[in-house]
Amino acid sequence: MSKNKELFIGLMSGTSIDGIDAALVSFNSVNRLTVVETLFTEFSKKTRHEINHTAQNNSKLEHNEDSPLHYSLASIYASACKQLLAKANVSTVEVKGIANHGQTVKHEPGANPPYSLQLGDGQLLANLTGITTYSQFRQADLAAGGQGAPLMPAFHHAMFGKNENAIILNIGGIANITCLCKPVLGFDTGPGNVLLDQWIEQELGLEYDQDGNWAAKGEVNDELLSKLLNEPYFSKAYPKSTGTDCFNLNWLKDRYPSYRQLKNVDIQATLVQVTVNSICKSITEIGLPTNTSIFVCGGGAKNPLIMKGLRSQLSYASITTTDELGIPSDWVEAVGFAWLGYCCANGIYSNLPSVTGAKKEVVLGKIFTPN
Repeated sequence: MSKNKELFIGLMSGTSIDGIDAALVSFNSVNRLTVVETLFTEFSKKTRHEINHTAQNNSKLEHNEDSPLHYSLASIYASACKQLLAKANVSTVEVKGIANHGQTVKHEPGANPPYSLQLGDGQLLANLTGITTYSQFRQADLAAGGQGAPLMPAFHHAMFGKNENAIILNIGGIANITCLCKPVLGFDTGPGNVLLDQWIEQELGLEYDQDGNWAAKGEVNDELLSKLLNEPYFSKAYPKSTGTDCFNLNWLKDRYPSYRQLKNVDIQATLVQVTVNSICKSITEIGLPTNTSIFVCGGGAKNPLIMKGLRSQLSYASITTTDELGIPSDWVEAVGFAWLGYCCANGIYSNLPSVTGAKKEVVLGKIFTPN
Protein backbone atom coordinates (compact mmCIF):
# COMPACT_ATOMS: atom_id res chain seq x y z
CA MET A 1 0.00 0.00 0.00
CA SER A 2 1.43 3.37 -1.06
CA LYS A 3 2.27 5.70 1.81
CA ASN A 4 0.01 8.44 0.47
CA LYS A 5 -3.05 6.18 0.61
CA GLU A 6 -5.15 5.55 3.68
CA LEU A 7 -7.32 2.48 4.20
CA PHE A 8 -10.64 2.77 6.01
CA ILE A 9 -13.43 0.32 6.66
CA GLY A 10 -16.92 1.74 6.31
CA LEU A 11 -19.75 -0.03 8.14
CA MET A 12 -23.41 0.60 7.48
CA SER A 13 -26.36 -1.17 9.09
CA GLY A 14 -29.32 0.89 8.08
CA THR A 15 -33.02 1.18 8.60
CA SER A 16 -33.70 -1.94 6.51
CA ILE A 17 -32.18 -3.94 9.43
CA ASP A 18 -31.07 -6.78 7.14
CA GLY A 19 -27.41 -6.81 8.11
CA ILE A 20 -24.08 -5.02 7.80
CA ASP A 21 -22.59 -3.60 4.62
CA ALA A 22 -18.83 -3.40 5.03
CA ALA A 23 -16.50 -1.74 2.51
CA LEU A 24 -12.72 -1.50 2.56
CA VAL A 25 -11.80 1.77 0.84
CA SER A 26 -8.45 3.26 -0.15
CA PHE A 27 -8.25 7.07 -0.11
CA ASN A 28 -5.85 9.25 -2.11
CA SER A 29 -7.69 12.41 -1.11
CA VAL A 30 -11.11 13.62 0.02
CA ASN A 31 -12.56 13.11 -3.47
CA ARG A 32 -10.38 10.30 -4.82
CA LEU A 33 -10.98 6.79 -3.57
CA THR A 34 -10.91 3.14 -4.63
CA VAL A 35 -13.20 0.42 -3.31
CA VAL A 36 -10.85 -2.45 -2.43
CA GLU A 37 -13.30 -5.06 -1.11
CA THR A 38 -16.89 -5.40 0.12
CA LEU A 39 -18.79 -7.84 2.31
CA PHE A 40 -22.39 -8.21 3.46
CA THR A 41 -23.01 -9.88 6.83
CA GLU A 42 -26.60 -10.85 7.52
CA PHE A 43 -28.11 -10.23 10.94
CA SER A 44 -29.53 -13.25 12.73
CA LYS A 45 -33.31 -13.32 13.17
CA LYS A 46 -32.76 -12.79 16.89
CA THR A 47 -30.70 -9.64 16.30
CA ARG A 48 -33.17 -8.30 13.76
CA HIS A 49 -36.02 -8.86 16.20
CA GLU A 50 -34.13 -7.13 19.01
CA ILE A 51 -33.33 -4.10 16.84
CA ASN A 52 -36.92 -3.82 15.59
CA HIS A 53 -38.30 -4.17 19.10
CA THR A 54 -35.90 -1.57 20.48
CA ALA A 55 -36.65 0.97 17.72
CA GLN A 56 -40.41 0.58 18.08
CA ASN A 57 -40.38 0.66 21.89
CA ASN A 58 -37.82 3.38 22.49
CA SER A 59 -39.72 5.83 24.68
CA LYS A 60 -37.42 5.21 27.66
CA LEU A 61 -34.18 5.31 25.67
CA GLU A 62 -32.21 8.51 26.20
CA HIS A 63 -28.63 7.23 25.95
CA ASN A 64 -26.96 4.51 23.89
CA GLU A 65 -25.95 2.78 27.09
CA ASP A 66 -29.62 2.28 28.00
CA SER A 67 -29.77 -0.62 25.53
CA PRO A 68 -27.76 -3.86 25.83
CA LEU A 69 -27.65 -3.88 22.02
CA HIS A 70 -25.08 -1.08 22.23
CA TYR A 71 -22.53 -3.64 23.34
CA SER A 72 -23.70 -6.80 21.59
CA LEU A 73 -23.79 -5.03 18.21
CA ALA A 74 -20.18 -3.90 18.66
CA SER A 75 -19.13 -7.55 18.71
CA ILE A 76 -21.11 -8.23 15.53
CA TYR A 77 -19.53 -5.22 13.80
CA ALA A 78 -16.06 -6.42 14.90
CA SER A 79 -16.72 -9.84 13.37
CA ALA A 80 -17.78 -8.23 10.09
CA CYS A 81 -14.54 -6.20 10.00
CA LYS A 82 -12.39 -9.29 10.58
CA GLN A 83 -14.22 -11.22 7.84
CA LEU A 84 -13.80 -8.32 5.42
CA LEU A 85 -10.06 -8.04 6.06
CA ALA A 86 -9.63 -11.79 5.69
CA LYS A 87 -11.46 -11.68 2.36
CA ALA A 88 -9.24 -8.80 1.19
CA ASN A 89 -6.06 -10.42 2.62
CA VAL A 90 -5.28 -7.19 4.47
CA SER A 91 -3.89 -7.04 8.01
CA THR A 92 -5.29 -4.81 10.74
CA VAL A 93 -2.06 -2.80 10.94
CA GLU A 94 -2.63 -1.60 7.36
CA VAL A 95 -6.02 -0.07 8.23
CA LYS A 96 -6.09 3.46 9.59
CA GLY A 97 -9.64 3.35 10.85
CA ILE A 98 -13.09 1.83 11.06
CA ALA A 99 -15.98 4.21 10.44
CA ASN A 100 -19.20 2.80 11.84
CA HIS A 101 -22.62 4.36 11.42
CA GLY A 102 -24.17 2.17 14.12
CA GLN A 103 -27.79 1.09 14.31
CA THR A 104 -30.23 3.98 14.67
CA VAL A 105 -33.05 3.26 17.13
CA LYS A 106 -34.14 6.80 17.98
CA HIS A 107 -33.73 10.16 16.27
CA GLU A 108 -34.90 13.29 18.11
CA PRO A 109 -33.43 16.41 16.47
CA GLY A 110 -36.33 18.49 17.82
CA ALA A 111 -35.79 17.54 21.47
CA ASN A 112 -34.21 19.90 23.99
CA PRO A 113 -31.38 19.08 23.91
CA PRO A 114 -31.49 17.27 20.54
CA TYR A 115 -30.12 13.75 20.36
CA SER A 116 -29.88 10.70 18.10
CA LEU A 117 -29.07 7.16 19.20
CA GLN A 118 -26.88 4.88 17.07
CA LEU A 119 -26.06 1.62 18.84
CA GLY A 120 -22.68 -0.10 18.55
CA ASP A 121 -20.13 0.93 21.18
CA GLY A 122 -17.15 2.58 19.46
CA GLN A 123 -14.70 1.88 22.25
CA LEU A 124 -15.57 -1.82 22.37
CA LEU A 125 -15.33 -2.08 18.57
CA ALA A 126 -11.88 -0.48 18.68
CA ASN A 127 -10.77 -2.82 21.47
CA LEU A 128 -12.05 -5.96 19.70
CA THR A 129 -10.41 -5.12 16.37
CA GLY A 130 -7.32 -3.23 17.50
CA ILE A 131 -8.22 -0.51 14.98
CA THR A 132 -9.04 3.13 15.74
CA THR A 133 -12.79 3.55 15.38
CA TYR A 134 -14.78 6.59 14.28
CA SER A 135 -18.48 6.67 15.12
CA GLN A 136 -21.31 8.84 16.51
CA PHE A 137 -21.30 10.96 13.36
CA ARG A 138 -24.57 12.80 13.96
CA GLN A 139 -23.79 14.45 17.29
CA ALA A 140 -21.55 17.33 16.16
CA ASP A 141 -24.11 18.47 13.59
CA LEU A 142 -26.89 18.28 16.18
CA ALA A 143 -24.77 20.37 18.57
CA ALA A 144 -24.39 22.95 15.79
CA GLY A 145 -28.16 23.28 15.47
CA GLY A 146 -28.63 20.81 12.62
CA GLN A 147 -30.80 17.74 12.12
CA GLY A 148 -27.80 15.41 12.34
CA ALA A 149 -29.17 13.85 9.15
CA PRO A 150 -29.02 12.94 6.38
CA LEU A 151 -25.25 12.42 6.42
CA MET A 152 -24.63 11.16 2.90
CA PRO A 153 -25.25 14.37 0.87
CA ALA A 154 -21.78 15.69 1.77
CA PHE A 155 -20.25 12.48 0.46
CA HIS A 156 -22.45 12.57 -2.64
CA HIS A 157 -21.30 16.12 -3.29
CA ALA A 158 -17.62 15.17 -2.87
CA MET A 159 -17.88 12.20 -5.23
CA PHE A 160 -20.59 13.16 -7.72
CA GLY A 161 -20.73 16.97 -7.50
CA LYS A 162 -19.74 17.47 -11.13
CA ASN A 163 -23.19 16.20 -12.13
CA GLU A 164 -24.98 19.51 -11.56
CA ASN A 165 -28.68 19.34 -10.74
CA ALA A 166 -28.55 15.54 -10.63
CA ILE A 167 -30.24 13.74 -7.74
CA ILE A 168 -28.82 10.88 -5.73
CA LEU A 169 -31.78 8.88 -4.39
CA ASN A 170 -31.05 6.38 -1.64
CA ILE A 171 -33.87 3.92 -0.96
CA GLY A 172 -32.94 2.06 2.19
CA GLY A 173 -35.36 1.47 5.05
CA ILE A 174 -35.88 5.23 4.94
CA ALA A 175 -35.53 7.04 1.61
CA ASN A 176 -33.51 10.22 1.20
CA ILE A 177 -32.42 12.46 -1.64
CA THR A 178 -29.43 14.64 -2.42
CA CYS A 179 -29.86 17.34 -5.03
CA LEU A 180 -26.45 18.30 -6.41
CA CYS A 181 -27.55 21.88 -7.03
CA LYS A 182 -26.09 25.05 -5.51
CA PRO A 183 -26.42 25.00 -2.58
CA VAL A 184 -26.70 21.25 -2.17
CA LEU A 185 -30.08 20.12 -0.83
CA GLY A 186 -30.87 16.86 0.90
CA PHE A 187 -33.44 15.36 3.25
CA ASP A 188 -35.32 12.20 4.17
CA THR A 189 -38.42 11.81 2.02
CA GLY A 190 -40.06 9.19 4.27
CA PRO A 191 -40.30 5.40 4.17
CA GLY A 192 -38.28 3.44 1.66
CA ASN A 193 -38.31 -0.31 2.24
CA VAL A 194 -39.00 -0.40 5.97
CA LEU A 195 -42.78 -0.81 5.81
CA LEU A 196 -42.54 -3.29 2.93
CA ASP A 197 -40.02 -5.43 4.80
CA GLN A 198 -41.87 -5.34 8.11
CA TRP A 199 -45.24 -6.13 6.53
CA ILE A 200 -44.08 -9.12 4.50
CA GLU A 201 -42.18 -10.47 7.49
CA GLN A 202 -45.26 -10.17 9.70
CA GLU A 203 -47.61 -11.69 7.12
CA LEU A 204 -45.44 -14.23 5.26
CA GLY A 205 -42.37 -14.69 7.44
CA LEU A 206 -40.07 -13.40 4.68
CA GLU A 207 -37.39 -10.77 5.27
CA TYR A 208 -38.17 -8.81 2.10
CA ASP A 209 -40.33 -8.88 -1.03
CA GLN A 210 -38.03 -10.32 -3.70
CA ASP A 211 -38.28 -8.11 -6.82
CA GLY A 212 -41.58 -6.74 -5.49
CA ASN A 213 -43.26 -9.96 -6.65
CA TRP A 214 -45.78 -10.15 -3.82
CA ALA A 215 -46.76 -6.48 -4.05
CA ALA A 216 -47.24 -6.90 -7.81
CA LYS A 217 -50.06 -9.38 -7.12
CA GLY A 218 -52.02 -6.83 -5.09
CA GLU A 219 -54.02 -3.73 -5.87
CA VAL A 220 -53.46 -0.28 -4.40
CA ASN A 221 -56.20 0.67 -1.95
CA ASP A 222 -56.94 4.34 -2.56
CA GLU A 223 -58.46 4.99 0.87
CA LEU A 224 -55.46 3.50 2.69
CA LEU A 225 -53.07 5.35 0.39
CA SER A 226 -54.80 8.66 1.09
CA LYS A 227 -54.71 8.09 4.86
CA LEU A 228 -51.01 7.26 4.84
CA LEU A 229 -50.01 10.10 2.51
CA ASN A 230 -51.80 12.50 4.85
CA GLU A 231 -48.87 12.07 7.25
CA PRO A 232 -47.68 15.59 8.24
CA TYR A 233 -44.03 14.69 7.69
CA PHE A 234 -44.54 14.55 3.93
CA SER A 235 -45.59 18.22 3.84
CA LYS A 236 -43.00 19.42 6.34
CA ALA A 237 -40.42 21.87 4.99
CA TYR A 238 -36.81 20.76 4.83
CA PRO A 239 -34.30 20.52 6.50
CA LYS A 240 -35.97 17.44 7.92
CA SER A 241 -35.08 13.89 8.86
CA THR A 242 -36.90 10.85 10.18
CA GLY A 243 -36.40 7.18 10.99
CA THR A 244 -37.93 3.80 11.61
CA ASP A 245 -38.94 4.90 15.09
CA CYS A 246 -41.58 6.97 13.25
CA PHE A 247 -42.29 4.88 10.15
CA ASN A 248 -43.07 1.33 11.21
CA LEU A 249 -46.07 -0.98 11.38
CA ASN A 250 -47.39 0.83 14.45
CA TRP A 251 -47.62 3.94 12.24
CA LEU A 252 -49.65 2.00 9.68
CA LYS A 253 -52.00 0.64 12.33
CA ASP A 254 -52.46 4.02 14.01
CA ARG A 255 -53.29 5.79 10.76
CA TYR A 256 -55.65 3.06 9.52
CA PRO A 257 -57.01 1.01 12.45
CA SER A 258 -59.29 -1.03 10.16
CA TYR A 259 -56.33 -2.29 8.10
CA ARG A 260 -57.26 -5.92 8.83
CA GLN A 261 -60.34 -5.53 6.65
CA LEU A 262 -58.03 -5.30 3.63
CA LYS A 263 -56.17 -8.09 1.85
CA ASN A 264 -52.61 -8.31 3.10
CA VAL A 265 -51.24 -8.29 -0.45
CA ASP A 266 -53.20 -5.10 -1.23
CA ILE A 267 -51.60 -3.46 1.79
CA GLN A 268 -48.17 -4.39 0.42
CA ALA A 269 -49.04 -2.89 -2.96
CA THR A 270 -50.25 0.27 -1.25
CA LEU A 271 -47.10 0.57 0.83
CA VAL A 272 -45.03 0.47 -2.36
CA GLN A 273 -47.11 3.35 -3.65
CA VAL A 274 -46.55 5.32 -0.42
CA THR A 275 -42.80 5.00 -0.97
CA VAL A 276 -43.02 6.00 -4.64
CA ASN A 277 -45.43 8.90 -4.12
CA SER A 278 -43.56 10.42 -1.18
CA ILE A 279 -40.26 10.28 -3.08
CA CYS A 280 -41.77 11.78 -6.22
CA LYS A 281 -43.51 14.52 -4.25
CA SER A 282 -40.20 15.54 -2.69
CA ILE A 283 -38.32 15.54 -6.01
CA THR A 284 -41.07 17.43 -7.84
CA GLU A 285 -41.22 20.15 -5.18
CA ILE A 286 -37.51 20.93 -5.66
CA GLY A 287 -38.40 22.07 -9.19
CA LEU A 288 -35.51 20.72 -11.24
CA PRO A 289 -35.02 21.04 -15.01
CA THR A 290 -36.68 18.55 -17.34
CA ASN A 291 -33.32 16.95 -18.20
CA THR A 292 -32.62 15.95 -14.61
CA SER A 293 -30.69 12.72 -13.99
CA ILE A 294 -31.62 10.61 -10.97
CA PHE A 295 -29.16 8.00 -9.72
CA VAL A 296 -30.66 5.44 -7.33
CA CYS A 297 -28.85 3.42 -4.68
CA GLY A 298 -29.86 1.21 -1.75
CA GLY A 299 -32.06 -1.87 -1.71
CA GLY A 300 -34.93 -0.09 -3.45
CA ALA A 301 -32.82 0.19 -6.60
CA LYS A 302 -33.36 -3.56 -7.04
CA ASN A 303 -37.15 -3.41 -6.66
CA PRO A 304 -38.61 -3.27 -10.21
CA LEU A 305 -41.99 -2.14 -8.89
CA ILE A 306 -40.51 0.90 -7.14
CA MET A 307 -38.31 1.76 -10.11
CA LYS A 308 -41.26 1.44 -12.51
CA GLY A 309 -43.34 3.74 -10.31
CA LEU A 310 -40.57 6.35 -10.19
CA ARG A 311 -40.11 6.29 -13.97
CA SER A 312 -43.85 6.60 -14.49
CA GLN A 313 -44.27 9.68 -12.25
CA LEU A 314 -40.93 11.29 -13.11
CA SER A 315 -41.05 10.65 -16.84
CA TYR A 316 -39.12 13.86 -17.55
CA ALA A 317 -36.02 12.51 -15.80
CA SER A 318 -33.41 9.93 -16.64
CA ILE A 319 -33.43 7.31 -13.86
CA THR A 320 -30.53 4.87 -13.50
CA THR A 321 -28.37 3.69 -10.58
CA THR A 322 -25.13 4.94 -9.06
CA ASP A 323 -23.33 2.10 -10.86
CA GLU A 324 -23.24 4.59 -13.75
CA LEU A 325 -21.18 6.92 -11.52
CA GLY A 326 -18.63 4.30 -10.53
CA ILE A 327 -19.94 3.16 -7.12
CA PRO A 328 -22.28 0.13 -7.08
CA SER A 329 -25.72 0.95 -5.72
CA ASP A 330 -25.42 -1.66 -2.95
CA TRP A 331 -22.30 -0.08 -1.48
CA VAL A 332 -22.73 3.70 -1.64
CA GLU A 333 -23.55 4.15 2.03
CA ALA A 334 -20.80 1.87 3.36
CA VAL A 335 -18.27 3.68 1.17
CA GLY A 336 -19.78 6.97 2.34
CA PHE A 337 -19.13 6.13 5.97
CA ALA A 338 -15.55 5.16 5.16
CA TRP A 339 -15.33 8.68 3.69
CA LEU A 340 -16.72 10.18 6.90
CA GLY A 341 -14.07 8.28 8.84
CA TYR A 342 -11.35 9.61 6.52
CA CYS A 343 -12.65 13.15 7.02
CA CYS A 344 -12.76 12.77 10.80
CA ALA A 345 -9.21 11.40 10.91
CA ASN A 346 -7.95 14.28 8.79
CA GLY A 347 -9.94 17.09 10.42
CA ILE A 348 -12.05 17.77 7.32
CA TYR A 349 -15.50 19.36 7.62
CA SER A 350 -18.04 16.75 6.54
CA ASN A 351 -21.51 18.15 7.16
CA LEU A 352 -23.49 20.39 4.83
CA PRO A 353 -25.38 23.17 6.66
CA SER A 354 -27.58 23.68 3.58
CA VAL A 355 -28.78 20.10 4.09
CA THR A 356 -28.96 19.65 7.86
CA GLY A 357 -29.72 23.21 8.90
CA ALA A 358 -26.61 23.43 11.08
CA LYS A 359 -25.27 26.90 11.84
CA LYS A 360 -21.74 26.02 10.72
CA GLU A 361 -19.56 23.37 9.13
CA VAL A 362 -18.11 20.86 11.58
CA VAL A 363 -15.96 17.74 11.65
CA LEU A 364 -18.28 14.79 12.24
CA GLY A 365 -17.46 11.78 14.38
CA LYS A 366 -15.94 10.73 17.69
CA ILE A 367 -12.62 8.92 17.86
CA PHE A 368 -12.05 5.75 19.90
CA THR A 369 -8.51 4.36 20.14
CA PRO A 370 -7.96 0.72 21.16
CA ASN A 371 -7.12 0.06 24.79
